[in-house]
Amino acid sequence: MDLVFSDIHADIDALDTILGIASNPEFTKKYGTFSRIINLGDLLERGTHPKEVLSRLKLLEKNYPIFSVMGNHDEAFLYNRLIGGSSIESMDAHAKLNSEDTSFFKENNDGTFGSQEFIDKKHGLFCVHGGPLDPEKITPKTAQDEAWLYKRSWQRLTEEDFESFTYSGYHYKPSSAFDEANKHVKNHIILCGHQHKEETIMQDGDIHRLYPNLKSVKEKLSGHILESKEIEINSSNNYLIRLGIGGPEGHYVKDSEVPHFAIVQYDPKRVILFTVYT
Repeated sequence: MDLVFSDIHADIDALDTILGIASNPEFTKKYGTFSRIINLGDLLERGTHPKEVLSRLKLLEKNYPIFSVMGNHDEAFLYNRLIGGSSIESMDAHAKLNSEDTSFFKENNDGTFGSQEFIDKKHGLFCVHGGPLDPEKITPKTAQDEAWLYKRSWQRLTEEDFESFTYSGYHYKPSSAFDEANKHVKNHIILCGHQHKEETIMQDGDIHRLYPNLKSVKEKLSGHILESKEIEINSSNNYLIRLGIGGPEGHYVKDSEVPHFAIVQYDPKRVILFTVYT
């Protein structure tokens, strides 16, 4: 079983809450024990405890395989790109990070950091922060200084019937996401975050938005009220499943956001989305 989260945003309390729930015997008895962790990006910015978040993940690496992709806020910090959303307190906390802290983000030979995607063909997963489209195919030659906004870390699911580019990234249609992922993994599940809201879309020839019809179950478990939504995976179909925000500490609208995470089970195959109410 995989434990999956996205957009922790330097929120150590939320990260510890998620880890505590997923490791609690009450939870593992019902849902199983996770054997690896998938981080869908944006560990940094907005929240005020980046050092603690990175330290916790480095400790977890000693006991679990952790597969991570880069988020747009991770890149913004590491590449010194200024993007909005962080308070003065958050910026001060991030300014205190040193190279040892940020060593969680592996540096590549070309000077970039981390991976834009994690592809697991065995389990049919295509994991990204924003979207799976190939940047080389969607980036105009005239983009120049804006080319980084077409990367997988910046792509986002469109709310329209068309694709477009804005300074919040490239907005893609579900059909384009499925077409691209299908080149790498047949009968796949695209797992992403970035937009802070849960979503579930299925392709079985046609494309269906499943999320509004998912059954919601609330239960008291591991000392919290958990709301779960289960997606049964048909091995003949493709899915795009977007997680909600993992770490709401730095979100401007106080009390309107709570931690989210997911698990992926393989026998039978299903994804369960969780919302944590304290």
